[in-house]
Amino acid sequence: MASRKALIQPTEEDCKLIFQKLLKLEGESVAKRCGAIFLAPSKPGKKRGRYVINLLTKTYSVELDSHEVIDLIAGKEAPTEISFLILRYLSSTGGVGRKEDWLSFEEFPKARIYRSYFERYVIKPLARAFGYNPRKYELVCRKLGGRKEKLGGLSYSFNFLPRIRVLTQLWAGRREEYVMPKANLMFNYSARHFLSAEDLLLAGRIMATVMSGEARKL
Repeated sequence: MASRKALIQPTEEDCKLIFQKLLKLEGESVAKRCGAIFLAPSKPGKKRGRYVINLLTKTYSVELDSHEVIDLIAGKEAPTEISFLILRYLSSTGGVGRKEDWLSFEEFPKARIYRSYFERYVIKPLARAFGYNPRKYELVCRKLGGRKEKLGGLSYSFNFLPRIRVLTQLWAGRREEYVMPKANLMFNYSARHFLSAEDLLLAGRIMATVMSGEARKL
């Protein structure tokens, strides 16, 4: 089992190691499999090209020459955890599935041992941020490109990465009736072909962090 520190905060060294793996893969094949764009070198001295990929509402460039992941809107290097997850996604080599049922985190291979982490770093932060304010939750979901679903509670689905979809759910609490709020986050079945249990934990934490950040702006 990975250490708590490794689960919470990947390092730049972790990213460098994955870049080495990604460099050995064929660009067009990776792009087709992962739903990204591969741009071959266009300038003298550029040898490897780059990938362009969306994560939620932002677009990133994975620079194979400089070993950087750049937020194209902000014009600066992406946070380490975002870079790590994008690199893990692009460097995955499993088969691509077609089944798209929603699965809870613990239903993915080897995920049960991380359930307490998922509860602590994904579910509880979502409940704290939105538990008594369903209107704010819906505003944030729509801002992040969420699509309302006819499932339990207030449900919204998101294109997290091109082949990875996320579903968030909120059952709002009512203080006057002493009803505690509940939250949930699920992934599409095919996520298993791209990300490990540890990666899915990180993806959930990033989703909760982004949503909480947007809530503070309202």
